[in-house]
Amino acid sequence: MNQYFKDFETKLQVAEEKLDILSEWHANKGHTGAAEVADECRTAITSLWIEFYRLSEAYKAREAEHEAFFDSNVTNLLDELKRYDDEVEKRYMERHGQRPNYLLYDFLAKGVRNWTDPDRQAIDNTTNIWYYLRSLIVSDLRSKETKNHE
Repeated sequence: MNQYFKDFETKLQVAEEKLDILSEWHANKGHTGAAEVADECRTAITSLWIEFYRLSEAYKAREAEHEAFFDSNVTNLLDELKRYDDEVEKRYMERHGQRPNYLLYDFLAKGVRNWTDPDRQAIDNTTNIWYYLRSLIVSDLRSKETKNHE
């Protein structure tokens, strides 16, 4: 979408420049009525610029809302994962008196530490897992977006 905005802005600038050239040409030739047509075109282009600005601002606001929604979903996923593991651990401890070694949260914590560049890791396991899950989702969304554009 950002590329669309850039392309549209470029095309609108080109149209405005061509209109200026055409307007000057008509004025130099002394064509009557051309100035009025050029003014109407300028008014239309100004309206397009205003609508373009409003649309791009609305898009940016939606992107920010989407980002917040996305982040909260990853956080909810992580919270649910941790709650599930806590329940499993509690039941296992009641039956066997020791902590299980198959908790998904622990597996992810260890895996993320192995799969992620050590310079990009946080001290906290929850933060590492959160960023890892988020990166997987972003990667998946980008690959789907790429496939949809092909």
